[in-house]
Amino acid sequence: MASELAKENPKAKVPVKRVVGLILGLVCLVVSVVAPGTEELSHQGIMSIGILLMAICFWMCDVLPVGVTGLLGAILLAVLGVVKDFGTAWSGFVSFTPWFIFGIFIMTAIMIKTSLGTRLVHALVSKAGTKPKSIVLAYMLATAIVSMFMTDTGAVAVGMALALPFLREINAKETHPNLGRCLALGIAFAAILGGFVTPFGHSLNVLCAGLLSSTYGVTIGFFQWFVPGLICAVVLIPFCWIVICKVFPPEDLSEEEAKLVAGTGEKEPLSARDVKALVYMVVLIAGFIAGNWIPVLSNVNVIMIMLAVAFMPGVEIVSWKDFNDNVGWGVVLMVGGVMSMAGACSSTGAANYLVNLFLATGVLNLPVLLGLMLIMAIAYIIHTFVPAAPALCALFVPPVMGYCVAAGVSPAIFAMLMGSITAGSFLLPLSPPMMVSFSEGYYTSGELTRAGWLCAIVYIIVEVLVVFFIGGALGLPIVSA
Repeated sequence: MASELAKENPKAKVPVKRVVGLILGLVCLVVSVVAPGTEELSHQGIMSIGILLMAICFWMCDVLPVGVTGLLGAILLAVLGVVKDFGTAWSGFVSFTPWFIFGIFIMTAIMIKTSLGTRLVHALVSKAGTKPKSIVLAYMLATAIVSMFMTDTGAVAVGMALALPFLREINAKETHPNLGRCLALGIAFAAILGGFVTPFGHSLNVLCAGLLSSTYGVTIGFFQWFVPGLICAVVLIPFCWIVICKVFPPEDLSEEEAKLVAGTGEKEPLSARDVKALVYMVVLIAGFIAGNWIPVLSNVNVIMIMLAVAFMPGVEIVSWKDFNDNVGWGVVLMVGGVMSMAGACSSTGAANYLVNLFLATGVLNLPVLLGLMLIMAIAYIIHTFVPAAPALCALFVPPVMGYCVAAGVSPAIFAMLMGSITAGSFLLPLSPPMMVSFSEGYYTSGELTRAGWLCAIVYIIVEVLVVFFIGGALGLPIVSA
């Protein structure tokens, strides 16, 4: 196969980034294999860290498909003797986290195959009137709501798909460039903010909650996540809207142009599929909420039951092909690998070693809020330039959750914060949600930074304050040191 590809494109070259990532990853692996154990850290612990670092290098540099790297990391745990057998090595794939992520793709499939998402956007935009700032806010609110139930990247795609006909009709790049900038930036920012509102709004939310559960055996309830997430969105979406419109004041619209806004979207009555999908989504969310009081209704049980319901005769909201086309198998396999490698780090004592190493930096001498803000700022900056979110979660979450335990606050606070911080950056168009928006050409990278730097600062401050105080008041689980 490789030779055939080479014949088709003999001048094709392997990107330098991939070669560098391969070399760095293999160096991390080889060093960990030959390094002897110490009193503080066993040889198996060193190898578990080496395998994780190898996977991070591969993910950051796109050496292999993300799912393949996840599988490779898990199998190396058994091959190199880090864990006792293959069953233990693959334990991450039988945990609830990858299967919950697998199940929530049914929500994405439903939003794409029905008109619910487009109707929501149209309903809000059609009420925005003729003022360009109101139109921008309407698109942002609609995109944020859609993002609560599907991936951030998918929500940006939905929002842009509905905004583009209008922008092209008024020739926005020539006649209304600032309006085009505001809509493209606002839709992407809102999708990132909306994805944090629900615990299933982004796969990173699920991953971080899974790392919390596997490490400390505690879970985050629906309302314990939803209330802080909603407050953050209510505060940050208007703030980002004001900043974007201040930096790029949108041009006024003529009456004819304003009519084009109201003319976009769905006008036909709800179809039978739309009605079934609406009822389905309500029941699904009710199941998640009921899980706060009924233990058997765990998130993974609810999503798996409802996944089966979606295909039952008489329901059949989407076909299996529709669902399969929207499943991010790479993400599912990647998360399974992350969970396996994180489990190995925990069982070999490597996680505790990293926690102690982190605490030895003196971070405990800082007030907890200041420490969390500093850590979040560092994670945000790293993610801006290296948008390998699951890898960063695997690297940051265990030691910083240990910091939270040592400081006497809930480790769930950091699990939630890391899920939000790694969803996307407002500084560079490198994360998937920003890429989708940026690719349409309505703003440059420099313009994103101009509109995003203040939003990023306030974003970090608000997220930390709200999750710390509101999450704490809602009883996020405390773990004894």
